[in-house]
Amino acid sequence: MSAASKASLPCRILFCDSRASHRGISYEVGAREGWDLLNLDDENQIMPQLRQFGCRVLIVVAQQQPYRALELLQRVMENKPDVVRILISGYMTPASSARALEVAHRILPDTCSGADVVVAIEYAMKIEGLVHKTAIRDYISGLGRLPTLPTVYRELSEALNSDVSDAAAIARIVEQDPAIAAKLMQLVNSALFGLRRQISRIDEAVTIVGIRMIRDLMLATHLFSRYRQREQWNVFSFSKLHQRSMLVARLAQKIAADGGLDRNLQGQAFLAGLLLDFGIAVLANKDPADYQALMEEAVKLKQPVYAMEKMRLGLTHAEAAAFLLGLWNLPFKVVEAVLLHHFPATSPGTDFEPLTAVHAADALLPPLANSLGADLSCRLSVSYLERLQVHQRLPQWKMMANEYRLQLQGGQRSA
Repeated sequence: MSAASKASLPCRILFCDSRASHRGISYEVGAREGWDLLNLDDENQIMPQLRQFGCRVLIVVAQQQPYRALELLQRVMENKPDVVRILISGYMTPASSARALEVAHRILPDTCSGADVVVAIEYAMKIEGLVHKTAIRDYISGLGRLPTLPTVYRELSEALNSDVSDAAAIARIVEQDPAIAAKLMQLVNSALFGLRRQISRIDEAVTIVGIRMIRDLMLATHLFSRYRQREQWNVFSFSKLHQRSMLVARLAQKIAADGGLDRNLQGQAFLAGLLLDFGIAVLANKDPADYQALMEEAVKLKQPVYAMEKMRLGLTHAEAAAFLLGLWNLPFKVVEAVLLHHFPATSPGTDFEPLTAVHAADALLPPLANSLGADLSCRLSVSYLERLQVHQRLPQWKMMANEYRLQLQGGQRSA
Protein backbone atom coordinates (compact mmCIF):
# COMPACT_ATOMS: atom_id res chain seq x y z
CA MET A 1 0.00 0.00 0.00
CA SER A 2 1.35 3.41 -0.95
CA ALA A 3 1.96 6.11 1.62
CA ALA A 4 -0.75 8.24 0.00
CA SER A 5 -3.40 5.51 0.14
CA LYS A 6 -2.40 4.63 3.71
CA ALA A 7 -2.77 8.28 4.72
CA SER A 8 -6.31 8.33 3.27
CA LEU A 9 -7.47 5.51 5.56
CA PRO A 10 -9.17 6.37 8.86
CA CYS A 11 -6.97 6.44 11.94
CA ARG A 12 -7.93 3.29 13.85
CA ILE A 13 -7.87 3.67 17.64
CA LEU A 14 -8.31 0.99 20.28
CA PHE A 15 -9.64 2.30 23.60
CA CYS A 16 -9.46 -0.22 26.44
CA ASP A 17 -11.34 0.74 29.60
CA SER A 18 -12.29 -2.39 31.55
CA ARG A 19 -14.50 -0.52 34.03
CA ALA A 20 -16.03 1.90 31.53
CA SER A 21 -14.92 4.76 33.77
CA HIS A 22 -13.76 7.00 30.93
CA ARG A 23 -16.34 6.34 28.21
CA GLY A 24 -16.99 10.07 27.88
CA ILE A 25 -13.42 10.46 26.69
CA SER A 26 -13.78 7.59 24.23
CA TYR A 27 -16.91 9.20 22.71
CA GLU A 28 -15.14 12.55 22.34
CA VAL A 29 -12.06 10.97 20.75
CA GLY A 30 -14.15 8.75 18.48
CA ALA A 31 -16.14 11.75 17.26
CA ARG A 32 -13.07 13.24 15.56
CA GLU A 33 -13.36 13.24 11.77
CA GLY A 34 -11.15 10.57 10.23
CA TRP A 35 -10.74 8.65 13.49
CA ASP A 36 -12.27 5.19 13.87
CA LEU A 37 -12.43 4.17 17.55
CA LEU A 38 -13.21 0.71 18.91
CA ASN A 39 -14.03 0.31 22.61
CA LEU A 40 -12.66 -2.77 24.38
CA ASP A 41 -13.59 -3.82 27.91
CA ASP A 42 -10.91 -6.48 28.39
CA GLU A 43 -7.14 -6.06 28.09
CA ASN A 44 -6.93 -9.65 26.79
CA GLN A 45 -8.70 -8.50 23.61
CA ILE A 46 -5.96 -6.06 22.64
CA MET A 47 -3.25 -8.34 21.23
CA PRO A 48 -5.70 -10.40 19.09
CA GLN A 49 -7.18 -7.15 17.74
CA LEU A 50 -3.72 -5.84 16.91
CA ARG A 51 -2.66 -9.07 15.21
CA GLN A 52 -5.82 -9.35 13.14
CA PHE A 53 -6.71 -5.76 12.32
CA GLY A 54 -3.89 -3.51 13.56
CA CYS A 55 -4.39 0.03 14.79
CA ARG A 56 -2.64 3.41 14.80
CA VAL A 57 -3.26 4.34 18.44
CA LEU A 58 -3.81 2.31 21.60
CA ILE A 59 -5.26 3.97 24.70
CA VAL A 60 -5.30 1.94 27.91
CA VAL A 61 -7.06 3.09 31.07
CA ALA A 62 -5.24 1.49 34.01
CA GLN A 63 -7.28 0.52 37.05
CA GLN A 64 -5.64 1.06 40.45
CA GLN A 65 -2.11 -0.37 40.20
CA PRO A 66 -1.12 -0.26 36.51
CA TYR A 67 1.16 -3.32 36.43
CA ARG A 68 -0.98 -5.34 33.99
CA ALA A 69 -1.36 -2.31 31.73
CA LEU A 70 2.42 -1.76 31.74
CA GLU A 71 3.07 -5.42 30.86
CA LEU A 72 0.61 -5.07 28.00
CA LEU A 73 2.18 -1.86 26.70
CA GLN A 74 5.58 -3.56 26.85
CA ARG A 75 4.30 -6.40 24.63
CA VAL A 76 2.73 -3.93 22.20
CA MET A 77 5.97 -1.93 22.03
CA GLU A 78 7.97 -5.07 21.25
CA ASN A 79 5.55 -6.56 18.72
CA LYS A 80 3.89 -3.47 17.19
CA PRO A 81 6.35 -0.60 17.74
CA ASP A 82 4.58 1.71 15.27
CA VAL A 83 1.46 1.86 17.45
CA VAL A 84 1.16 5.09 19.46
CA ARG A 85 0.68 4.01 23.09
CA ILE A 86 -1.17 6.24 25.58
CA LEU A 87 -1.72 5.32 29.23
CA ILE A 88 -4.39 6.93 31.41
CA SER A 89 -3.68 6.21 35.04
CA GLY A 90 -4.14 7.55 38.54
CA TYR A 91 -1.54 7.19 41.25
CA MET A 92 1.63 5.32 40.29
CA THR A 93 4.59 4.32 42.42
CA PRO A 94 8.01 5.69 41.44
CA ALA A 95 8.88 2.29 39.95
CA SER A 96 5.71 2.04 37.85
CA SER A 97 6.07 5.67 36.76
CA ALA A 98 9.62 4.98 35.58
CA ARG A 99 8.47 1.96 33.63
CA ALA A 100 5.52 3.81 32.11
CA LEU A 101 7.91 6.42 30.70
CA GLU A 102 9.77 3.59 28.95
CA VAL A 103 6.75 1.94 27.30
CA ALA A 104 4.17 4.70 26.67
CA HIS A 105 4.31 7.69 24.34
CA ARG A 106 2.18 9.72 26.75
CA ILE A 107 0.97 9.22 30.32
CA LEU A 108 -2.16 11.15 31.26
CA PRO A 109 -3.81 11.46 34.69
CA ASP A 110 -7.19 9.82 35.19
CA THR A 111 -8.63 13.33 35.56
CA CYS A 112 -7.73 14.19 31.95
CA SER A 113 -10.34 15.41 29.48
CA GLY A 114 -11.18 14.20 26.01
CA ALA A 115 -9.45 17.30 24.63
CA ASP A 116 -6.27 16.34 26.51
CA VAL A 117 -6.32 12.90 24.92
CA VAL A 118 -6.94 14.33 21.44
CA VAL A 119 -3.95 16.69 21.79
CA ALA A 120 -1.77 13.81 23.03
CA ILE A 121 -2.74 11.61 20.08
CA GLU A 122 -2.23 14.35 17.49
CA TYR A 123 1.18 15.33 18.83
CA ALA A 124 2.47 11.77 19.19
CA MET A 125 1.38 11.00 15.62
CA LYS A 126 3.02 14.22 14.42
CA ILE A 127 6.37 13.24 15.96
CA GLU A 128 6.06 9.71 14.59
CA GLY A 129 5.36 11.19 11.15
CA LEU A 130 8.39 13.50 11.35
CA VAL A 131 10.65 10.64 12.39
CA HIS A 132 9.43 8.20 9.74
CA LYS A 133 9.57 10.39 6.64
CA THR A 134 10.42 8.51 3.45
CA ALA A 135 13.66 10.49 2.92
CA ILE A 136 14.88 9.55 6.39
CA ARG A 137 13.92 5.90 6.00
CA ASP A 138 15.65 5.71 2.59
CA TYR A 139 18.86 7.27 3.90
CA ILE A 140 19.03 5.01 6.95
CA SER A 141 18.42 1.93 4.79
CA GLY A 142 21.64 2.83 2.96
CA LEU A 143 23.65 2.43 6.16
CA GLY A 144 23.62 -1.34 5.80
CA ARG A 145 23.21 -3.52 8.85
CA LEU A 146 22.20 -1.40 11.82
CA PRO A 147 23.55 -2.00 15.33
CA THR A 148 21.21 -3.57 17.85
CA LEU A 149 20.84 -2.56 21.45
CA PRO A 150 23.37 -4.46 23.56
CA THR A 151 22.10 -7.30 25.74
CA VAL A 152 23.59 -5.53 28.74
CA TYR A 153 21.31 -2.51 28.09
CA ARG A 154 18.21 -4.70 28.03
CA GLU A 155 19.22 -6.51 31.21
CA LEU A 156 19.93 -3.23 32.98
CA SER A 157 16.53 -1.91 31.86
CA GLU A 158 14.86 -4.98 33.35
CA ALA A 159 16.83 -4.51 36.57
CA LEU A 160 15.85 -0.83 36.68
CA ASN A 161 12.18 -1.70 36.25
CA SER A 162 12.27 -4.52 38.80
CA ASP A 163 13.27 -2.08 41.56
CA VAL A 164 14.87 -4.96 43.51
CA SER A 165 18.38 -5.44 42.09
CA ASP A 166 21.29 -4.55 44.35
CA ALA A 167 24.61 -2.99 43.31
CA ALA A 168 26.39 -6.36 43.18
CA ALA A 169 23.78 -7.79 40.80
CA ILE A 170 24.05 -4.74 38.55
CA ALA A 171 27.85 -5.01 38.57
CA ARG A 172 27.60 -8.62 37.36
CA ILE A 173 25.48 -7.49 34.41
CA VAL A 174 27.90 -4.70 33.48
CA GLU A 175 30.92 -7.01 33.70
CA GLN A 176 29.50 -9.18 30.90
CA ASP A 177 31.03 -6.65 28.46
CA PRO A 178 34.59 -5.99 29.69
CA ALA A 179 35.36 -3.32 27.07
CA ILE A 180 32.27 -1.28 27.89
CA ALA A 181 32.79 -1.85 31.62
CA ALA A 182 36.34 -0.46 31.38
CA LYS A 183 35.10 2.58 29.44
CA LEU A 184 32.37 3.09 32.00
CA MET A 185 34.85 3.18 34.88
CA GLN A 186 36.95 5.68 32.92
CA LEU A 187 33.91 7.94 32.54
CA VAL A 188 32.87 7.65 36.19
CA ASN A 189 36.37 8.67 37.28
CA SER A 190 36.57 11.58 34.84
CA ALA A 191 35.89 15.25 35.54
CA LEU A 192 32.39 14.65 34.19
CA PHE A 193 31.27 13.49 37.64
CA GLY A 194 33.76 15.41 39.79
CA LEU A 195 34.13 12.64 42.38
CA ARG A 196 36.58 13.37 45.18
CA ARG A 197 38.26 9.98 45.06
CA GLN A 198 39.07 7.25 42.57
CA ILE A 199 36.40 4.56 42.13
CA SER A 200 37.84 1.11 41.44
CA ARG A 201 34.85 -1.25 41.63
CA ILE A 202 31.79 -1.33 39.39
CA ASP A 203 29.41 -2.04 42.28
CA GLU A 204 30.72 1.11 43.98
CA ALA A 205 30.16 3.10 40.76
CA VAL A 206 26.59 1.79 40.62
CA THR A 207 25.94 2.93 44.19
CA ILE A 208 27.32 6.42 43.54
CA VAL A 209 26.05 7.10 40.01
CA GLY A 210 22.86 4.99 39.89
CA ILE A 211 21.55 2.19 37.68
CA ARG A 212 19.82 4.45 35.16
CA MET A 213 22.88 6.58 34.49
CA ILE A 214 25.12 3.49 34.29
CA ARG A 215 22.74 1.98 31.73
CA ASP A 216 22.52 5.15 29.65
CA LEU A 217 26.28 5.75 29.64
CA MET A 218 26.80 2.17 28.46
CA LEU A 219 24.25 2.64 25.67
CA ALA A 220 25.84 5.86 24.39
CA THR A 221 29.33 4.34 24.54
CA HIS A 222 28.11 1.28 22.64
CA LEU A 223 26.43 3.33 19.89
CA PHE A 224 29.32 5.75 19.39
CA SER A 225 31.68 2.75 19.17
CA ARG A 226 29.61 1.36 16.27
CA TYR A 227 30.10 4.56 14.22
CA ARG A 228 33.80 5.21 14.59
CA GLN A 229 35.86 7.98 13.08
CA ARG A 230 37.29 6.85 9.72
CA GLU A 231 40.96 7.30 8.90
CA GLN A 232 40.31 9.92 6.22
CA TRP A 233 38.24 12.08 8.58
CA ASN A 234 40.09 14.98 10.24
CA VAL A 235 37.53 17.80 10.44
CA PHE A 236 36.73 17.12 14.09
CA SER A 237 37.37 14.35 16.58
CA PHE A 238 34.58 11.82 17.16
CA SER A 239 35.87 11.38 20.70
CA LYS A 240 35.36 15.12 21.28
CA LEU A 241 31.86 14.82 19.82
CA HIS A 242 31.12 12.09 22.36
CA GLN A 243 32.75 14.09 25.16
CA ARG A 244 30.65 17.16 24.39
CA SER A 245 27.49 15.04 24.34
CA MET A 246 28.27 13.77 27.84
CA LEU A 247 28.72 17.33 29.10
CA VAL A 248 25.43 18.37 27.48
CA ALA A 249 23.80 15.39 29.18
CA ARG A 250 25.06 16.34 32.63
CA LEU A 251 24.02 19.97 32.18
CA ALA A 252 20.61 18.93 30.82
CA GLN A 253 20.11 16.75 33.88
CA LYS A 254 20.91 19.67 36.19
CA ILE A 255 18.63 22.04 34.28
CA ALA A 256 15.87 19.41 34.40
CA ALA A 257 16.26 19.21 38.18
CA ASP A 258 16.18 23.00 38.42
CA GLY A 259 13.00 22.96 36.34
CA GLY A 260 11.29 20.66 38.83
CA LEU A 261 11.25 17.46 36.78
CA ASP A 262 11.27 14.21 38.76
CA ARG A 263 14.22 11.81 38.69
CA ASN A 264 12.74 9.74 35.87
CA LEU A 265 12.40 12.75 33.56
CA GLN A 266 15.81 14.04 34.65
CA GLY A 267 17.15 10.67 33.52
CA GLN A 268 15.45 11.03 30.14
CA ALA A 269 16.98 14.49 29.72
CA PHE A 270 20.38 12.95 30.49
CA LEU A 271 19.92 10.15 27.93
CA ALA A 272 18.70 12.58 25.24
CA GLY A 273 21.71 14.79 25.91
CA LEU A 274 24.02 11.81 25.47
CA LEU A 275 22.50 11.00 22.08
CA LEU A 276 21.41 14.36 20.63
CA ASP A 277 24.43 14.59 18.27
CA PHE A 278 24.89 10.86 17.73
CA GLY A 279 23.46 11.45 14.23
CA ILE A 280 26.52 13.56 13.31
CA ALA A 281 28.71 10.50 13.85
CA VAL A 282 26.30 8.42 11.74
CA LEU A 283 26.34 10.88 8.80
CA ALA A 284 30.09 11.54 8.88
CA ASN A 285 30.87 7.83 9.18
CA LYS A 286 28.68 6.87 6.21
CA ASP A 287 30.46 9.10 3.67
CA PRO A 288 33.28 11.20 5.19
CA ALA A 289 34.16 13.01 1.95
CA ASP A 290 30.56 13.97 1.26
CA TYR A 291 29.98 15.18 4.82
CA GLN A 292 33.16 17.27 4.71
CA ALA A 293 32.01 18.81 1.42
CA LEU A 294 28.66 19.53 3.05
CA MET A 295 30.37 21.32 5.93
CA GLU A 296 32.56 23.31 3.52
CA GLU A 297 29.46 24.42 1.62
CA ALA A 298 27.81 25.43 4.92
CA VAL A 299 30.81 27.68 5.64
CA LYS A 300 30.72 29.14 2.13
CA LEU A 301 26.98 29.90 2.31
CA LYS A 302 27.15 30.97 5.99
CA GLN A 303 24.55 28.40 6.97
CA PRO A 304 24.39 26.16 10.06
CA VAL A 305 25.43 22.60 9.31
CA TYR A 306 21.99 21.17 10.15
CA ALA A 307 20.44 23.37 7.43
CA MET A 308 22.97 22.14 4.87
CA GLU A 309 22.33 18.53 5.93
CA LYS A 310 18.67 19.00 5.08
CA MET A 311 19.48 20.61 1.73
CA ARG A 312 22.12 18.10 0.66
CA LEU A 313 21.02 14.83 2.28
CA GLY A 314 17.28 15.28 2.78
CA LEU A 315 17.58 14.82 6.54
CA THR A 316 19.38 16.34 9.52
CA HIS A 317 21.59 14.60 12.05
CA ALA A 318 18.77 15.04 14.57
CA GLU A 319 16.33 13.22 12.30
CA ALA A 320 18.80 10.41 11.62
CA ALA A 321 19.40 9.87 15.33
CA ALA A 322 15.70 10.10 16.22
CA PHE A 323 14.83 7.51 13.55
CA LEU A 324 17.39 5.06 14.93
CA LEU A 325 16.34 5.67 18.53
CA GLY A 326 12.73 5.06 17.49
CA LEU A 327 13.72 1.76 15.85
CA TRP A 328 15.30 0.72 19.14
CA ASN A 329 12.15 1.65 21.08
CA LEU A 330 13.81 4.27 23.24
CA PRO A 331 11.38 6.39 25.28
CA PHE A 332 9.21 8.84 23.36
CA LYS A 333 10.41 11.91 25.27
CA VAL A 334 14.02 10.98 24.50
CA VAL A 335 13.25 10.63 20.78
CA GLU A 336 11.30 13.91 20.87
CA ALA A 337 14.14 15.80 22.58
CA VAL A 338 16.74 14.49 20.11
CA LEU A 339 14.52 15.22 17.10
CA LEU A 340 13.55 18.77 18.13
CA HIS A 341 16.61 20.00 20.02
CA HIS A 342 17.34 22.61 17.31
CA PHE A 343 13.64 23.55 16.94
CA PRO A 344 11.95 23.09 20.33
CA ALA A 345 9.15 25.53 19.47
CA THR A 346 7.82 22.83 17.13
CA SER A 347 6.44 21.22 20.28
CA PRO A 348 3.05 22.70 21.19
CA GLY A 349 3.58 22.02 24.89
CA THR A 350 3.56 24.68 27.56
CA ASP A 351 5.20 22.57 30.27
CA PHE A 352 8.90 22.25 31.09
CA GLU A 353 10.03 18.94 29.55
CA PRO A 354 13.26 16.98 28.90
CA LEU A 355 13.23 18.71 25.49
CA THR A 356 13.49 22.08 27.26
CA ALA A 357 16.46 21.01 29.36
CA VAL A 358 18.29 19.41 26.43
CA HIS A 359 17.76 22.40 24.12
CA ALA A 360 18.98 24.85 26.75
CA ALA A 361 22.02 22.74 27.67
CA ASP A 362 23.06 22.30 24.04
CA ALA A 363 22.66 26.01 23.30
CA LEU A 364 24.51 27.17 26.43
CA LEU A 365 27.66 25.13 25.78
CA PRO A 366 30.23 26.00 23.08
CA PRO A 367 29.71 24.11 19.81
CA LEU A 368 32.02 21.33 18.70
CA ALA A 369 35.30 22.78 17.42
CA ASN A 370 36.15 21.84 13.83
CA SER A 371 38.94 22.69 11.41
CA LEU A 372 36.58 24.26 8.86
CA GLY A 373 34.97 26.75 11.23
CA ALA A 374 31.54 25.36 10.34
CA ASP A 375 28.56 26.36 12.48
CA LEU A 376 27.62 23.30 14.56
CA SER A 377 25.92 25.36 17.24
CA CYS A 378 22.41 25.14 18.64
CA ARG A 379 20.75 28.57 18.73
CA LEU A 380 18.84 29.29 21.91
CA SER A 381 15.12 29.79 21.31
CA VAL A 382 14.28 32.48 23.86
CA SER A 383 10.73 32.73 22.51
CA TYR A 384 10.22 29.04 23.31
CA LEU A 385 11.49 29.54 26.87
CA GLU A 386 9.24 32.59 27.22
CA ARG A 387 6.24 30.53 26.10
CA LEU A 388 7.04 28.06 28.88
CA GLN A 389 7.63 30.98 31.30
CA VAL A 390 11.07 29.67 32.28
CA HIS A 391 13.21 32.34 30.57
CA GLN A 392 13.85 33.99 33.94
CA ARG A 393 15.92 30.89 34.88
CA LEU A 394 18.43 31.54 32.09
CA PRO A 395 20.98 33.37 34.29
CA GLN A 396 20.99 30.42 36.70
CA TRP A 397 21.41 27.93 33.83
CA LYS A 398 24.28 29.95 32.40
CA MET A 399 26.02 29.74 35.76
CA MET A 400 25.48 25.97 35.78
CA ALA A 401 26.94 25.79 32.26
CA ASN A 402 30.20 27.52 33.24
CA GLU A 403 31.67 24.41 34.90
CA TYR A 404 31.03 22.28 31.81
CA ARG A 405 32.08 25.07 29.45
CA LEU A 406 35.54 25.08 31.06
CA GLN A 407 35.79 21.29 30.78
CA LEU A 408 34.77 21.42 27.13
CA GLN A 409 37.14 24.24 26.19
CA GLY A 410 40.01 22.53 28.01
CA GLY A 411 39.31 19.27 26.23
CA GLN A 412 39.15 20.92 22.81
CA ARG A 413 42.47 22.71 23.37
CA SER A 414 44.09 19.37 24.17
CA ALA A 415 42.61 17.68 21.09
